[in-house]
Amino acid sequence: MNYQLLIESYSFGTTLSNQEIELLSLELETQIMNMNISTDFGCFKSAPSHICNGLNLRKGTFWIMCLAEILDIHNPSKISKTKSVRVYDLLLEKGLVVG
Repeated sequence: MNYQLLIESYSFGTTLSNQEIELLSLELETQIMNMNISTDFGCFKSAPSHICNGLNLRKGTFWIMCLAEILDIHNPSKISKTKSVRVYDLLLEKGLVVG
């Protein structure tokens, strides 16, 4: 299933299964690895406003940040940076966001 559909379903209140969370986790790691190759992928485009609102994120948030946020909600990090912070730092490093 497309990760964007899972994010949209979650933003509307659908509960994600452990398998879906694992798929989203693999998707995020793939996107992070591909960030060094290109920033032209769809994950670097803004998610629709209704999804940002559903996740309590700022309008115009990238898909990759929505993905990281959902994973942080389901598996919060207790010892290291959250996935959202890790992704934000990478986006900042690539000049895709302003700090």
